[in-house]
Amino acid sequence: MAYEKILTDYPKLKAARAYTAERLELIRKALADKLEPSDYKGKITIVAVGSYGRGEASSASDLDLYILFDSDRDAEDAIPAELVAVEKVVDQYVPNSTGETGTFGSRACVRFADILSKIGGTEDTNYHITRRLLFLLEGTWLYGEGRFQQYRRELLNCYIKETDTDGRLSRFLLNDIIRYYRTITTDFEHKVSAQQQGWGLRQVKLRFSRKILYFGGIVAVAETTGLPITDKLEKIGDWFDCQGLERIYQAAPNQPETRQVLELYEYFLAVISEPRTREQLKVLQKENRAQCQRYNELREKGIELSETLAGWLKSKYTADHEIHHALIF
Repeated sequence: MAYEKILTDYPKLKAARAYTAERLELIRKALADKLEPSDYKGKITIVAVGSYGRGEASSASDLDLYILFDSDRDAEDAIPAELVAVEKVVDQYVPNSTGETGTFGSRACVRFADILSKIGGTEDTNYHITRRLLFLLEGTWLYGEGRFQQYRRELLNCYIKETDTDGRLSRFLLNDIIRYYRTITTDFEHKVSAQQQGWGLRQVKLRFSRKILYFGGIVAVAETTGLPITDKLEKIGDWFDCQGLERIYQAAPNQPETRQVLELYEYFLAVISEPRTREQLKVLQKENRAQCQRYNELREKGIELSETLAGWLKSKYTADHEIHHALIF
């Protein structure tokens, strides 16, 4: 059964996917209209990640985006009118704020070459790691679809090289996925402790959406193990065309744990879509978590999701599959 059809059993997932598709279509059309007259239109690519990248957006979502500007000139100097136009389109269709970290937003501009050339180096900042891995794991395009696809191929070519041994697991890519997931969990502590940012909703997302983000990357790597390099590069691009939950489903549609994962994620979306609950979680602090029934229910479901994903991995891949060893060593 196709993933679209299976979602009829999960109304929150289905509704979020439909809402995301409808909003993305409007935003893409509006950006195309605004940027078409620009002399720099061939150098601008706009990437969306977060809930819009995962196909899970709702009216309560913000839009995490950043701009790839293929020029040696500073974007603020070269395309100030274009940046204003992008900002107006985003505000029109998604008025919720993207936060204050500077990683995302209508003014967050970076050269793709910088993301591409610094993997693992001393200049590979959290900004670069975050944008690069989210580009692969949950990214979609808002403007410049062709360039978006080209950039993804170039990025994958950095991780999976022609000189790699055919049939082996792509450890370089897997290690960066693991590194990014651990960065997320470490940064969480800094944000809520040093920066005094909200704890409850971030903690819940860490237990659900961030976990699926990570696991979906593992699936893409595991599913392309055993292939010749040329086939692997093409196939892994196809896996990244799917969102995280869809990857899990497509890899094992008939596995019992797959249904359990979808059910748990459906529960997560249903709960955080309740306005009152969402507000409770936004202001919830760690020291008060025991008094929040909804948080504790979500916490238990998050633990169940972890156990289910671990079981999924063991059921899907035989004990001698490289993925098991590579996740530890």
